[in-house]
Amino acid sequence: MTSSSPPQSASKSQIEPVVLTKKIVLPKSSAHAIIVSINRPSQLNCFNTEVAYSLANIFNDIAQITSPSKANDADDNNDDIAAVIFTGSGNSFCAGADLSNPPNPLEQSSDLPEHLLGNPVHQMSKVSVPIIGAIPGYAITGGFELALACDILVGDHTTKFRDTHCKFGLAPCWGLSQ
Repeated sequence: MTSSSPPQSASKSQIEPVVLTKKIVLPKSSAHAIIVSINRPSQLNCFNTEVAYSLANIFNDIAQITSPSKANDADDNNDDIAAVIFTGSGNSFCAGADLSNPPNPLEQSSDLPEHLLGNPVHQMSKVSVPIIGAIPGYAITGGFELALACDILVGDHTTKFRDTHCKFGLAPCWGLSQ
């Protein structure tokens, strides 16, 4: 796994990736976990269009390497993935959508195949190993929906869940309406 790429117009040394990934070896085991971190700590990890599509691409890749058909492939270097740990950099998991550049809500709530490719929650549902949400600080609105797409949630005394869709006149796209 590699970090998502910055836009082509920016140099890699100037801009940090908006989503980081790291493969780790689990203690007392030969199995691995993949850590996926939203990396916009100065914006409390609010997601914009780039973050949503990066998450969707990363979870699609993870779903493909953890699929049961890949588990029997002896040439695969990504076997023994036991779990995914989904978190946010800094003091917040995800404080919702960046309202200056949110993903298109019509596309995010669509069931059309071309739109599902860019929907991180749909891609998370395809991952065949547990997704553990490590939730520091805020999980608000769309961030709350991302957390609910995890199989297991772990928080601490700073964790706060909140739904503010109505406050901003937004409709839930990723699961709070179900």
